[in-house]
Amino acid sequence: MKTSAIPGFSKLSLEEKIKIIKDFANLNSDDLNLIKKYQELPDFLELENNIGPFKIATNFLVNDKDYFVPMEIEEPSVVAAASRGAKLVRSGGGFNGKYLDSKMIGQLQILDVEDFEESRKNIVKKKSEILEIANANKKIVELGGGAKDLEVREINTEKGKNLILHLIVDTLDAMGANIVNTMLEEITPFVVELTKGKPCLRIISNFADKRIVSVECKVPIQKLGIKNYTGEEVASGILNACALAKADIYRTATHNKGVMNGIDSVALATGNDWRAIEAGVHSYAARNGYLPVTDWWKEGEYLRGKIEIPMAIATIGGATNSKKARLALKILRVKSAKELGILTASVGLANNLAALSVLGTEGIQKGHMKLHKEFIKLSQNQ
Repeated sequence: MKTSAIPGFSKLSLEEKIKIIKDFANLNSDDLNLIKKYQELPDFLELENNIGPFKIATNFLVNDKDYFVPMEIEEPSVVAAASRGAKLVRSGGGFNGKYLDSKMIGQLQILDVEDFEESRKNIVKKKSEILEIANANKKIVELGGGAKDLEVREINTEKGKNLILHLIVDTLDAMGANIVNTMLEEITPFVVELTKGKPCLRIISNFADKRIVSVECKVPIQKLGIKNYTGEEVASGILNACALAKADIYRTATHNKGVMNGIDSVALATGNDWRAIEAGVHSYAARNGYLPVTDWWKEGEYLRGKIEIPMAIATIGGATNSKKARLALKILRVKSAKELGILTASVGLANNLAALSVLGTEGIQKGHMKLHKEFIKLSQNQ
């Protein structure tokens, strides 16, 4: 049975690590040659599970499936933290995640609309025709995706009243920017005819509140102990840190940044647009005042955690088709963008757990600076 829980993985030789990953993900000679190519670069550092194009986080068990997780980041401590957080969660049964919805929104901005209510009625009346025009690309429709619905909003700006049409699109395993933007441009002439207005922006929204992933986990409190701190003391530190993040924006920003350390690293490794993901997550966090994207609470003998965020991530299209990204996806063994999104959110939750467990006890600098000094030492020796 394949497992990512390899004791002492970080202490194995580079050859041993690569052999484990090769067997786990059924890598072929082309995959191994790509790894070797990166190892031959002058700035390659064999540090914290770095096997070539990216570093590897271990111990991830998500929806009862094991993963080695490729991460692309300059800080080796982030990878170590992800592996440690995943190991703690594994002791409680692993991460459990699901998508609450998986659609993207495209915005069409119409200016100078004289009769807003009449325009709204016209759009709603012709909804099926608008969706038919948007779905001219039959391929995505045949696969089960495409434009599914629309909404009409009235937005008052300093320049006047805008009619904003939201086109709601199931983009399947793609992030969706290109297909959504194309659909918006295709429907614009007809919508202009219905509203008698002037078209302006036609662009996807990165506030992907219809593409939400939710992941939960639990950790036996006794497993949280660190050196001279008991599991109860560590749990208390985590809860106090989380409470501060809910009450103080200075802490909230850093709390969420720590979550995004893991999420961005997976996005980069798999060729995804980490900037779009960042924009979506932070917008979602700010929808009711800027709040932490994770929560932790005690339940009996367990510390429970949850993350709920937009996750506009892809397994096809754009830079996900690069050789390096395809290698990352092969190592991950993911079958869909939904699976990748759930895994990526799990990495963010793992990083959050690992960071909070030391922040409230021995402090984050001890482990972080140890790896940082190793990184600097190796860099200077090249």
